[in-house]
Amino acid sequence: MARFPFDQLPEGFVLGKPLDRDDYDEETIYELERQGCLIITRKRDGWKIYAVITKKGVRLYTAGGNEIDGRLDHIKKDLLALNIPTPAVIAGEGHLDVDSNSYASYSDDIGKVISIFQANLKTSLELQEKYGRIRFMPFGLVYWGGKSVINKPFHENLSCLGKTLFKFFETSRGETYIRPLHILEMSFDEAKEFAKKKGWEGLVLYDKNFVNSFSLDGKSPKRPKGCYKWKPVLEDDFIVRRWIPSPKDPSRMKEVILLQKDPSTGKEFECGKFGTFTAKLRLELSNDSKYPFVIQLEFDMRFPKSGKIRNARYVRIRTDKKIEDCISKKSYPIA
Repeated sequence: MARFPFDQLPEGFVLGKPLDRDDYDEETIYELERQGCLIITRKRDGWKIYAVITKKGVRLYTAGGNEIDGRLDHIKKDLLALNIPTPAVIAGEGHLDVDSNSYASYSDDIGKVISIFQANLKTSLELQEKYGRIRFMPFGLVYWGGKSVINKPFHENLSCLGKTLFKFFETSRGETYIRPLHILEMSFDEAKEFAKKKGWEGLVLYDKNFVNSFSLDGKSPKRPKGCYKWKPVLEDDFIVRRWIPSPKDPSRMKEVILLQKDPSTGKEFECGKFGTFTAKLRLELSNDSKYPFVIQLEFDMRFPKSGKIRNARYVRIRTDKKIEDCISKKSYPIA
């Protein structure tokens, strides 16, 4: 493996990612639970951040390797105050705590997080004055005191990070923008129900002996066993009235626009776009005579203000469903 330059996050750095729900059998999780090897954590819905910490200071990067400007200087300050042995590289989630005074009940607003990260520096700082500052939840260690710890079992790195954070919280009295990894001391079945009840994005599940990896060539490492994402599956029906053509071939459908009816006004509002179809179905849906129709999709979440869906997956075309029956379960502010 190429040498890791600690003065910055190297170009092409990619950390191993958890296995998606479709890529593992839940019996694997139950077996880890039976063995006493399962660690259950809350998945925060935010923006992945890498922190490179040296004696010279802290540099923060997005998952795409772009250095983050002064909008997160408050996180840099707190990371320096942790007195972490340098050089160190930490992976974490930038998120917003909203709607509650209880850490277990904090809900995430990914729409606000995206606005803060995509705005220019001045606007980003203004948005954080309005919504609250982005917080940082470390979830993985790559280097610690100049030594690679990526090959250490997850529970060892978790213990190391936990001790550092605990000392910091004792002295700061919790007045910090660093948030500890939220570990659930309950069964897998209880955690799933708890996540649904709280409206969380989901869970990240670890084998306590899980060992991660990273690459420096810009390619994602093979997703290792021992780290798993679990998300509640949401499902609904959407109206499709028109399609958007492919820029390369105007006669071929690129994606469709999703609609539902507002339960209060009865007016249709946009719920996003969708274009993940098989080649055969894409060709069929390039025919105007197919419209309008109803499509059933699974998805991970809806943005709370717009009602647009995120990470949708195709289920089927609902020939048995009427257009007028595609009513959203609630109204959305900008619908």
